[in-house]
Amino acid sequence: MSGSPQYEVIVSDKFAEDLRRLAAEARADPSRVFLRQQVLAQMKQLADGTTDGRHALGYESGKGDLRDCVTAYLQSDPQQRADYRLVFREMPPAGPGGLPRRELLAVKPRQGVGNIYEHTCARLNRNLHDRQPGLNAFGDRMPSLKQNQAQRRAELDANRAIAHAFPGQVPLATSRPLASSQFGRRGADSPPRQDRSLDR
Repeated sequence: MSGSPQYEVIVSDKFAEDLRRLAAEARADPSRVFLRQQVLAQMKQLADGTTDGRHALGYESGKGDLRDCVTAYLQSDPQQRADYRLVFREMPPAGPGGLPRRELLAVKPRQGVGNIYEHTCARLNRNLHDRQPGLNAFGDRMPSLKQNQAQRRAELDANRAIAHAFPGQVPLATSRPLASSQFGRRGADSPPRQDRSLDR
């Protein structure tokens, strides 16, 4: 990584499963290597702050309330449009003087049965048709909203400030820190090391 990490990346157990699945697919099918490399690169960029994701998510009945989440775009094929998404949440540091955290929740296909949004809601224990009252602090983003890059960045910046100050924004009990030394190595496909400070 270039310089020190700007964010502590934490990984849910289900995201770790997604990584292991992608690694197994890449070993079995060389055409899947590109997607796995993109995921690892995106994780590194989220840690060092060179990306903040593509855009904030919103609420839509049937797709769930993900107003506290951000999506990043990934391509499974470099010649095609981005067909995968990585979803994460911003949150405050674990303690005074710590880095703000980014919790990686899912990396899945954008569309189809068992798509990224269904998986993310299930992992957060959210019903696909219900609003989460605690997320009203993030406002009401229309999922179909078309924005230019400056508008997307402004929305991401505003939501990040809310998330970093929001006391309800805590990681899943199964999420663990991913050490920066694991980026780009086979260890990134293994379950993250447990940090006892996050045990619940």
